[in-house]
Amino acid sequence: MFINEVCKKCKLTKKAVEYYIEQGLITPSARENGYRDFSETDIVRLKKISVLRGLGLSIADIQGVLADPNASLNQISHQKNLEISIMQEKQKLIQELAKTQDWEKVQDKLLRLQRKQSVLERLRNAFPGYYGNYICQHFAPYLGEAVRTQEQQEAFDTIIAFLDGVHFEIPDDLREYYDEITADFNDRILDNVSAGMRSAILDIEKYIDENREVIESSMVYKKTAEYKSSQAYRMEEVLKQFNSTSGYSDIFIPAMCRLSKSYREYYETLQIANEKFLQRYPELGGAAGNERT
Repeated sequence: MFINEVCKKCKLTKKAVEYYIEQGLITPSARENGYRDFSETDIVRLKKISVLRGLGLSIADIQGVLADPNASLNQISHQKNLEISIMQEKQKLIQELAKTQDWEKVQDKLLRLQRKQSVLERLRNAFPGYYGNYICQHFAPYLGEAVRTQEQQEAFDTIIAFLDGVHFEIPDDLREYYDEITADFNDRILDNVSAGMRSAILDIEKYIDENREVIESSMVYKKTAEYKSSQAYRMEEVLKQFNSTSGYSDIFIPAMCRLSKSYREYYETLQIANEKFLQRYPELGGAAGNERT
């Protein structure tokens, strides 16, 4: 069908359809007389594009969704949640400024928020899919502190430089497995995971006692040939390799400890929990409780 009929079917303007063609979102065939001929596949695609544009997605985001709907939509959803969270914080600052007219105090809080946003956006870009979403929610509570000292500023600069230069790559043959097992992990689940981790390290002995059967059965399973030939084992090994070679463990984590007092206290608590865990399960060696998020 021709463009005028397409516009009626998709409830789009001719200008919009031509723009999507120009951006490469659709590629209708061209007849000898120069008219574009749109297929039913083009119509379906245009209707999807119309919905996505109505939801405020950029052309780049739409291209990603059309190529891989589930993974891209989940990622965009998490990104929008981050944007909404930042906008809500800015709205609170506007209200505070209107009430107090304390420009210096609001400016200080705005700088904290901007630093937090800078780190979170880079974390999300550096780490794919679920892992990027989880790692953002894991570190977010520790990124709102004021930067008062030279040491803190240098730590912040180190974090930014590290995240600008690192990217966690998952091998192609593992990516499908990774996307499948994390497809249903929404922000609520990620919040629960982070909260559960913090709760566990605050009283690791209680956690071990309450979860002994699960912990020990997991330890047994991880020694089996079945586990060591699984995609889950390969994924764990990829993550370990990244942590040990990228600078995550010896650059990023120490910088976080210098930047944020609350994170340093959390990390110290984690190390204590790790020692207690290893006292109960010494056969695990040093692999039990490293800060890998």
